[in-house]
Amino acid sequence: MSEAKREFDPAAHLDAIAPALGLTITAEQRPGVIRFLATAEAMARIVQAVPVGEDTLELAPVFRPGQPGQERTA
Repeated sequence: MSEAKREFDPAAHLDAIAPALGLTITAEQRPGVIRFLATAEAMARIVQAVPVGEDTLELAPVFRPGQPGQERTA
């Protein structure tokens, strides 16, 4: 079964995610945040459109601060 792809709604996204992140967006901030979310979604579509084969992905090493060879204790 195929799910129909819905168009991104930055205002609805903001309304859903801001409370989950504990953010308070003022009425003055809201238009700018909505513009940013729309821009970020457009950039994500560009990145997602690039075909990347599974055999071309290389995982980056994990950064662990400190001296090489030293074990970190939790």
